[in-house]
Amino acid sequence: MRKIPGVHRTRVQNAVIGIGALALLASACGDGDTVTDAGAAQAESIEDMEWESPIADFLGEDTSFDFSSDESQAELAEKEAEAQEQIVLCMREQGFEYVPEDNSQFMTFAEEDEELAYFSSAWVDKYGFGITTQRFAQSEVGPDLVGYDDSGFSDEAMEDYVDPNQEYVEALSEGEQEAYYEALWGTEPEISEDATDAEMEEAYENWEPDGCQSEAYEEMWGGAQTDFYSDFGDELDALYEQLETDQRVIDYRAEVSACVADKGFEYTNMEDLYERFETEMNNIGGGMGGFASDPFEDSGLDPEQMSEEEIDAFFRDMAALSDEDKAALAEIQADEIALARVVVDCGGGDLNEWQALDSIRIEYEEQFLIDNADRLADYEGSAG
Repeated sequence: MRKIPGVHRTRVQNAVIGIGALALLASACGDGDTVTDAGAAQAESIEDMEWESPIADFLGEDTSFDFSSDESQAELAEKEAEAQEQIVLCMREQGFEYVPEDNSQFMTFAEEDEELAYFSSAWVDKYGFGITTQRFAQSEVGPDLVGYDDSGFSDEAMEDYVDPNQEYVEALSEGEQEAYYEALWGTEPEISEDATDAEMEEAYENWEPDGCQSEAYEEMWGGAQTDFYSDFGDELDALYEQLETDQRVIDYRAEVSACVADKGFEYTNMEDLYERFETEMNNIGGGMGGFASDPFEDSGLDPEQMSEEEIDAFFRDMAALSDEDKAALAEIQADEIALARVVVDCGGGDLNEWQALDSIRIEYEEQFLIDNADRLADYEGSAG
């Protein structure tokens, strides 16, 4: 996981990625000119950004939480231990034994590419927008392509890990095992085999996770703050959709797009750009772009007759990049990096948008708090 110093990406912040809000624009497109805030000091990377969110402040969300710090690691480990104890109690109520798992060894956040600050100019030169260049690990793509740095990770922890509940579960009958895992993990939404992508998406949107594991983590991390996003989700969606249509946002993006076009490239906005590259990536990397059918059935294999090691090997082989995949990926990555350089030089890209458009989002959030003051009273400080 990439370190984003000083920033805990809350749901509020996630909702405004690619939207941001506006300070004054002084724009010019031409040789080397960019669209920038008038008189504002520009952050050179996301590490320099100071996040401000009236809604997050109202809820008491900690926007300075750094997942990679020792203190944060200790806090996360403590929360994880509490959740595991809740699972023990829940499973006992369901008639099952459960031994808490120690997941702390899997909760270390690596310092990825420490010499390149996230979204800095040098980072853009290497990773572009971070779409196709961060899809696969560097060890998967080899030295001639770009991937995320996985040099600090190893499979040793996973290979050495022993599930403390494995012996107990294996002693249960097949029916009891099914009941055990349903109690632990809950049930999936009911989806027919001929369901369309839209129907599947709707099913998951209306699905409420259940099971002891979900309940435990909900208790640890949810509460009144979760109720806020549940109760005001539609209003927040409408707020950010309205922000997208703000004339100041439209004008900013139009100027960036025109500047990019003058340099011989095509660009409308970040959302369209991500969709474009995601579509180009669909057929790269075995079947990992999404399964149109059962991969085991297509391969003539029965997972019920396979060991865990064989199943793991099956998915590794399926996800492996072929020479054809790597050749196609090389072209796509070259396109992304070249376009990213031009877009950023023209004042676009995630970092520039966040800075150039930040005050509009703040303006909208402040108005949201004013318009909903009576209904919001019970949620003040709920994230604390």
